This record gives sequence, C-alpha cells and structure tokens, in this order.
Amino acid sequence: MDINEIFCSVCKNKNERNAVFCKHCGAALGYRPGEPAATTVNTGGLEKNGVKLPDSVIDKELIPEDGIAIYAAGTSKPIYLHFDKELVFGRTSDKDEFDESLIDLTSLGGFQMGISRRHAVINRTEDGYVVTDLSSTNGSWLNNERLMPNKSYPLASGSQLRFGRMQVLILYHSRKRKMTKPRD
Repeated sequence: MDINEIFCSVCKNKNERNAVFCKHCGAALGYRPGEPAATTVNTGGLEKNGVKLPDSVIDKELIPEDGIAIYAAGTSKPIYLHFDKELVFGRTSDKDEFDESLIDLTSLGGFQMGISRRHAVINRTEDGYVVTDLSSTNGSWLNNERLMPNKSYPLASGSQLRFGRMQVLILYHSRKRKMTKPRD
C-alpha cells in the first residue's frame, strides 16, 4: 500500500506525503498530541516592507469622519467603518453568536492566514486609536514591530498591521480637538 498523503493531526486536512508543515494551518506534521503545535510558521516568509498601495487606490473622501478605512493586502476593495468603542479582528463560525464589534476575516482567508477567533482589537481614544493583540496564537505586528499581548499601542493613521500572515493598512482622519474659549 502506497501512501501519497498524510493528515494533519491539528486540523485533520490532507497534505502531500513529503510535507513538513500543514499547508492549511501551518502546524508541524510530526506533531503528536501533548506537544505544542508549530503554528508560528504561519508568520514566516513575509516581506518586511509591508503593504504598498498606490495613492490612486486610496480615496480619503470615503473614510468616515469618525471611522477608519481598512485596506487588506490582496483584496480589491477597502472596508470603511464607523464604530463607537472597539473593533475586534478575528474569525467566526456558524456556531458563534453575532458580534457587531467583530470584523470577520474568514472570507479573506483568515484561517489559512493564522487569524485567531479574537485576534486583536482597535479601541477609540480621545486622541485617536490604539491597537491591542488579544493573546493571539500567531501574533500581531504594528509597522513590523511585534505587539506584546494585552498591551495597547497608539495606532497612527497610515499604520501597517499584520495579524498572523494577513497584512492591512489602517487610515483615518485625525480627530479635531474642540477649541474652548478661555473664561474671563
């Protein structure tokens, strides 16, 4: 009997017999239950330069006044969003309850790109936005610097984020501070 493929013990998908890592989830195919899966390979092989978009693609007029634009690498259309408090990046399944604060990256290949169910969150602050990695399996990066889990980092407009292997560009309008009259 000739075996032409092997199955990943983590995600149970078929792989070629000579594969070292699962092409579906990135786990080491020599993985045995009780050993940690080598999922950090999901973040390897990426360009250090990040997402490059020509200025003709960016239409700053479409960015909501109190919202953000998300440009994901490999997609043709940006996502324009307005949100009040937080925006969670992750994946859902049919079993999950609807969460209006979650950006579901499943349709953009989130599972294959190493996106956790609740990967990272962007929160609104008085001065703009902050990004926090939610202890994701494959990590998050801000402008090529890895984020420490559960620590908030200032997110400037034009910042490049990487969730697992997915790269995105975040744009927003700077918040205008309200001018107050000095009291007499």
